Amino acid sequence: MNATVQNLSPIRQTAIISAIAVLLSFTFTGSLYLLFFGLDDRFWQAMTMAIIIPWGITIPLGLYTSKQRFKLIGLTNRLKKTQIRLRRANKALELRANFDGMTGLLNRDSFLDQFNKSRMEKNSSVLMLVDVDHFKDINDNFGHAVGDLALKMLGRIFRKVLRKNDLIGRIGGEEFGIFLPDTSVPEGQIIGEMLRYEVENMIFEPCRNMRHVITVSIGVTEICAHQNCSAIMENADAALFAAKRSGRNRVVTFEPGMRASPSPGLEMSRDINRVMLTSNFH
Repeated sequence: MNATVQNLSPIRQTAIISAIAVLLSFTFTGSLYLLFFGLDDRFWQAMTMAIIIPWGITIPLGLYTSKQRFKLIGLTNRLKKTQIRLRRANKALELRANFDGMTGLLNRDSFLDQFNKSRMEKNSSVLMLVDVDHFKDINDNFGHAVGDLALKMLGRIFRKVLRKNDLIGRIGGEEFGIFLPDTSVPEGQIIGEMLRYEVENMIFEPCRNMRHVITVSIGVTEICAHQNCSAIMENADAALFAAKRSGRNRVVTFEPGMRASPSPGLEMSRDINRVMLTSNFH
């Protein structure tokens, strides 16, 4: 009933309120007059005043309050719409702040922040660094738009293979970080092989009727509670470079003594020889 009245125009609301006020005034005035004075010659004069006075008060007051109520309702609706737009804008800003706009994965800062918090809560966990092999060739030969498409496809594969509670982030141009909680190193090795296989066998055609095989190198390291974040990242990085040096398209687990970065001259020489012997174009 209240909602129905509020939906009426100010004039109709005023008419209803005034009618109710007149009816109540007439009833109470008549009852009190008869109780104290009885039915005399002035009874109908008093009843006439009981009708006129409420009308004179409620009509202008009702119109004013009804108009103010409508203004408040309009203002409330505008505020609700503004709040909805603000929530959407805040959500969009949060997505931009925490997620990579191209792949939909966590960006570098968000990944490292969540990784730092999550690793403290887990007893057995693994960190992976995944790097796309010869990604520069895709950009150089087909353009950056095709390279972006390849990164998006990789993001979809990561989400398909990995669990919901695994952290996945794009931490560089074509480098990804993956945190696997409650996972042993042998299990991490198996998951890495699953990712490597899925990537190698995905259908990626930068041009019509021409398939380009994308491969990834993966470095896996165990996360120890006493290690800081930079040491863990260095171990995974060393395993990743070991995978690169040993021929790419493979998963390597960190072992003590692995170098965190290769010798530039030696790596370049090996890369030239390898490119001469192999090709990803079919």
